[in-house]
Amino acid sequence: MSNIVHDERVVLLRGIANEILGIERLEPTGKPTADFRIVNIEQVALALEAAYDAGLVVGRRVARGETDDPQTYDEVFFP
Repeated sequence: MSNIVHDERVVLLRGIANEILGIERLEPTGKPTADFRIVNIEQVALALEAAYDAGLVVGRRVARGETDDPQTYDEVFFP
């Protein structure tokens, strides 16, 4: 079950990074121009809020055994 939680969390965090912060990948490349970003504080606040909300949703789904839910990350963040 922990792999399911980890996989969902990674997908959700990548979605948040892409949609809100405009970051395409979360893996470091070793290139400062690709690994560092300047982001607006409002974007950081939105990303943190989305991550918190996603954690609540994923935690609830796992606790209830709803791991086969076809809900996409867009439906979780942007209903």
